[in-house]
Amino acid sequence: MPSPFERHAAFRWIVITVAFGAFMSKLDSYIVNISLPTIAARFNVTTAEVSWVVLVYLLVSTSTLLLFGKLGDRFGLRKVFFLGYLLFTIGSLLCGMALSLEILIFSRFIQGIGCAMLTAIAFAVIPRFLPHEVTGWAFGIAATGAALGIAVGAPAGGIITGFLSWRWVFLVNVPFGVFAMYAVNRYIPDEDTSHGRNLRKAGFDMLGAALSFAGLALLVYGLNTGREFGWASPRIMGCFAFAFILLAAFLIREIRCEEPLLDLRLFKKFRFSAAVASTLFAYMLLAGNSFLLPFYLELGKGLPTVTVGLVLMIYSVIYMAVGPWAGRISDKVPPSMLCGFAMLSAALCSFVFAFTLAAPGLLAVVVFLIWIALSFGFFISPNNNQVMSLAPAEKQGSASGVFNTINSLGLALGVCFFEMTMSWSSALQPRSLTGYRDAYIFGGIVCIVAFFFSLLVNHRGKKTMTNDQIPMTKKTNNTQ
Repeated sequence: MPSPFERHAAFRWIVITVAFGAFMSKLDSYIVNISLPTIAARFNVTTAEVSWVVLVYLLVSTSTLLLFGKLGDRFGLRKVFFLGYLLFTIGSLLCGMALSLEILIFSRFIQGIGCAMLTAIAFAVIPRFLPHEVTGWAFGIAATGAALGIAVGAPAGGIITGFLSWRWVFLVNVPFGVFAMYAVNRYIPDEDTSHGRNLRKAGFDMLGAALSFAGLALLVYGLNTGREFGWASPRIMGCFAFAFILLAAFLIREIRCEEPLLDLRLFKKFRFSAAVASTLFAYMLLAGNSFLLPFYLELGKGLPTVTVGLVLMIYSVIYMAVGPWAGRISDKVPPSMLCGFAMLSAALCSFVFAFTLAAPGLLAVVVFLIWIALSFGFFISPNNNQVMSLAPAEKQGSASGVFNTINSLGLALGVCFFEMTMSWSSALQPRSLTGYRDAYIFGGIVCIVAFFFSLLVNHRGKKTMTNDQIPMTKKTNNTQ
């Protein structure tokens, strides 16, 4: 039996492996973008062609989350988490060695599969293997890892591409991936629950997996390319139409399937549904602001790109400082209280910024970035904590897959609606800040909706560990 010191050391390493996965997946979403012009020149391809290096990663890492969440419940979280690091590392190695754009895109596909596995399983690992009194802190550390990946992504990509080569943007992942695989194998316990054995006997919902993958891929593709081709273009409208048909067929399939890929019984728990809905609307402001603010700073304020990057880092620095602290607080007070307060604060922040856009200088921008970082710092970690605590222990993988899929859809919808709001308003009053103002008013409204959903998440009584959760004292020699 591990000593208390060994158990606490194992706790820390479990959190490190999860945070590191969040860091690497977010880092690779941002570090590549700044290298795209160099990659396009190296392979002598167009901007549209090289954009698939980013798009294929996004499509795969979003549309397979439900699948890998279910596989985590079926085969064990450690196995899928380890395989995620393995595929991510192999994909990174192949990207760095790619001799053509086609090989690079295929390698990014493999890397995206690994990213989806890491993302889908990470949130399930924390409540599965850590005591309830530290899960909020653990989610805070994981969220900080993701924020760090976003903050250093673009600067690191520019530095590595400028001083070494675009290939090292991918190859830098390899040694870290190898270390992470060792840590997962060493510190995350293996498991083979009776629920997982029953799932394997019941077979696998291959049709549901195919329908969800195709439907989500078309939906995300349409949301991310609508600005380029036009929202009313036949290509985008066709994407949305087929996505609707496929996802409707997927839901019908899941209702009738004995062992569905998406367990709709999760949504019968009202508090879980309310927390997930709150996440969807909150992430719309998060993504919409990330998309729109650089345009405002460059076009509205006339700042150079380097200065814009430095100004935007204010958000990441504040968020990284607040995230673990907010997570720790959510272990002691109801997370729904923190989430409601955070969304009310974010709504007020967005409304105030909408009407101070014309203020001279950068004071309003700096205040906005600090305020919005504090708001989301008190939302994301506590919300992650409460959503996963509301899911049954034997369905942590499925719940994590659902939750992260909703996160991704919220991000895509946020960019879509912010861009549409700004474009529509700007067309009516060109050369004004009306479009930006209306977009941030919309952002405040979605946060008000998120606030009301947070209020509906009613946490009463202390969380208790279910019989299916595995205490660290019963784990294998991997923790010794």
